[in-house]
Amino acid sequence: MFVAEVKNYRHASDQGAQFDEFVAKCYVARSTGYLLGDHFMWITWTPFRAQSWSQLDSSEHVVHSVLQHSARVFGTADRAAAEAQMDLSVAQEVAARIWLIVLSDKQETLVPLKDWEAIVAAELIRKGEQW
Repeated sequence: MFVAEVKNYRHASDQGAQFDEFVAKCYVARSTGYLLGDHFMWITWTPFRAQSWSQLDSSEHVVHSVLQHSARVFGTADRAAAEAQMDLSVAQEVAARIWLIVLSDKQETLVPLKDWEAIVAAELIRKGEQW
């Protein structure tokens, strides 16, 4: 099961800020036992934060994002109070479940070959399922 946020933007816009908010929400979901959050997917058509892209799914970035939104997450804007409430194991779990997916308009035109459709149909029929 997964949670996804989709941004079909032409430019990076304010995706960085929106991503941080998404990560903070994922932290809350994970810390409250939300059952549908096996994976947290950020799907975009425009990359953002190119200089720090490789760190966006790190536990350090999760902590940073949660602390940025500590008033909503912990009910306090006081950094020390928020840090005291931060569960680093949850931050690590969230980081391990984040997917950053960049698509392109061309990918939307990809369709399976007829041969592949036939293979899938045959397998479904073999299992007794409807095609």
